[in-house]
Amino acid sequence: MTSDDATTLPITVDIRKVDEHGLISNWDDTTKLWLSFDEREKTIGIAGNRAALNSLARHLLTLTQPDARPGYNLYWEPESGWFGTDEAGLHISLTE
Repeated sequence: MTSDDATTLPITVDIRKVDEHGLISNWDDTTKLWLSFDEREKTIGIAGNRAALNSLARHLLTLTQPDARPGYNLYWEPESGWFGTDEAGLHISLTE
């Protein structure tokens, strides 16, 4: 897939650079995100408005930058205020 492929759309996302303080959470102010876990189906559900999904993408991409080291992680409690329910929290981490 190349950028001149008519089926692709290039998207630019600004992420915060890893510094001596490590990773910093950066949710958009209008974020509305819902996380769920269906134990029977063994399925994790993620739903949100555009601000929430863009913010989630930004957090994931933050972990992919060269200065991020394995073990770096971001964690939000179920009651963190960014989520529409307190059914599930979110923990993302870089493993290698």
